[in-house]
Amino acid sequence: MKRSLAIQPSAPPGNSPETAEAAPKTLAEATYWRLRSDIVWGKLPPGSPLRSDELRAAYDVGISPLREALSRLAVEQLVTTVGQRGFRVAPITAADVLDVMETRLVIEREALTRSIKAGDLSWETNLVASFHSLSRLPIPHGPGNAAESWARHHRNFHMALLAACGSDWQLRLAGLLFDQAERYSMVRALKVSAPKLTRDTISEHKQILDAALARNSKAAVAALEKHYRATTKQVLAALQLSSAS
Repeated sequence: MKRSLAIQPSAPPGNSPETAEAAPKTLAEATYWRLRSDIVWGKLPPGSPLRSDELRAAYDVGISPLREALSRLAVEQLVTTVGQRGFRVAPITAADVLDVMETRLVIEREALTRSIKAGDLSWETNLVASFHSLSRLPIPHGPGNAAESWARHHRNFHMALLAACGSDWQLRLAGLLFDQAERYSMVRALKVSAPKLTRDTISEHKQILDAALARNSKAAVAALEKHYRATTKQVLAALQLSSAS
């Protein structure tokens, strides 16, 4: 029996992956953002088929803007093609998780170092504000609105760290890789049998923040790497649980 999509599409996110932009200018762009949000936040699970008739009904959109949105997501490797016409949400493998983490570190080591060196008072103010907003939110233990809100603030903090790097390409790539990693983190949140999060992620973020504000790029990069590797370890453990069940 064909399984129907049982989702409520997300509203378009307030920020694009590459810094804040204007509201979507076309229906295809709006559809792209809504699909992207639902993929990143696990409403459309990894490997699930994306049937055009179901998507058209769920997102109230025609076939042309839908296919344009799906093709754009395929370029970002959030969606894969099936045969000549079909699409599905990109699966998640341990190799992908490790590859994304290592690539993030290559990009963000350089971007964070440059940002710490060039950041001014405005950069510091935005960084502190983004950390404060994130630290006020409880750590979510499953999918839902609370998880999505936390994910937005989490993204804002990490992108604020890099904001003064002076490279649009580094920021763009960091944003794309962050969203891929966020999708991997949702695997853990969706796995009911996974152990509860025992890390103090606020302290981890505070260590990165303090080092950045002290203009200690070496310590900031080390804290960032430790933070990412801890997350990756937990995602890989959740994937093992999924494959064993």
